[in-house]
Amino acid sequence: MTAYQIKPNWEYWYFENQEEFYATLEDKLNQGYEIIDSFHLCVEIKKENHKIIFSFIAQECIDEKIKERIQQLDKSYPLVYPSYETCILNTISSIRKYYHRPIHYETDPKMDEILQEKQYHNIIILLLDGLGENILDKHCKDKAFLKKYHAFTNTAIYPSTTAASTTATKNGLAPICTGWLGWENYFKEIDRNIILFNGKTYVTEEPTGFDVFKALPYSFFYEDLNVSGACIEPDFTKEDRDIKEILKRSLKNLKKNTDNIQYVYYTNPDSLLHEFGTRDVRITKCLEEINEALEEYVSQLPKDTLLIISADHGHTDCKPIDFYACKSIWKMLKRRPSNDSRCLTFCVLDEYKDKFMNLFQALFGYAYDIYPTEELIDKEFFGKKTDLPSPYAKEFLGDFIAVAKNEYYFNYKSKDNIIFKSHHAGITADEMLVPVILYRK
Repeated sequence: MTAYQIKPNWEYWYFENQEEFYATLEDKLNQGYEIIDSFHLCVEIKKENHKIIFSFIAQECIDEKIKERIQQLDKSYPLVYPSYETCILNTISSIRKYYHRPIHYETDPKMDEILQEKQYHNIIILLLDGLGENILDKHCKDKAFLKKYHAFTNTAIYPSTTAASTTATKNGLAPICTGWLGWENYFKEIDRNIILFNGKTYVTEEPTGFDVFKALPYSFFYEDLNVSGACIEPDFTKEDRDIKEILKRSLKNLKKNTDNIQYVYYTNPDSLLHEFGTRDVRITKCLEEINEALEEYVSQLPKDTLLIISADHGHTDCKPIDFYACKSIWKMLKRRPSNDSRCLTFCVLDEYKDKFMNLFQALFGYAYDIYPTEELIDKEFFGKKTDLPSPYAKEFLGDFIAVAKNEYYFNYKSKDNIIFKSHHAGITADEMLVPVILYRK
């Protein structure tokens, strides 16, 4: 820590290490200091007539205008809120209506019109993980397959993250119904936070033996449509995953003399985006390979096929907040926070429920909005008000939920956690707007 004297009784303390920032701040709060102002993840505290600005945001010039200069770092990001009228679930309702089966959500009028054009014997939904509108715009030329057949834009399922969105797409119901609400959640049966996809402990990644798919079962939306249904996904035990192999399996699974519906999923560009950020040339190369594979794929599709390509979520470039080190917040919690780095849920001790939101807002209000859980449910973030919640939903969502709204994400795991260059699960337009690409044959 480096201390600077701005004026008598007014200091500026700069911390290169966020852990030291939070630890020292907690000491000062325990000594009777109070937070009187907050700006861009910095706080100003006061005791009697002595004031200190706490900051881990590097600044070259430290003088009386330091607060103004830090405030000028604030960025305003376009926000897009969840909508269960313009998402993949409405596409699925249109498909179910096409097969004269009951629907749970409103249909998509644009998709209804397309499905009325002709009789389709094959309908394929292909999700490209992380392919938000912004990624498509940055890395695809206008003549590329994905751009050429771009039809319209949808909103992502919320939370805008893979476990929530892919499960909703498979099942045809919102995350509040399936219980698949984030990357990891707390299961009281074994008193641990578990990664939903693999059943491992979130912090240590040790196997638990707990069967998440048995606890949170779901069926596929096409199972009652009298069609040949197929789920085509990569082998997640292998690091090297090839889009051509996925598409080859899709073609092989198209049965003749019957209607086919497929859900097809591919892991990129998401994994590359996390590692390298949204502007890296490796993303461009990845999408070039995907476009090339799709050109070959559609040339082999049978007639009367509708291919719907979209994404589970988008991506935004980001920087970490070392939330794991903020003991002032952690001491208020009944258990570890959970769900996702940009959509984090908290179960708060009763004696701190009145103080929790105020302290969270003071420390992180620039980066996150904090809500009582019931408010977000009422705002239909996780599904419609008429949706029947999973028995696990309330336990998973806890008492309060923090929703990311700009360029920061919470590292709430440990100091040894990997650093993401880009992330998702917040409500910026980059995370929430996904393309709908349509190819008819």
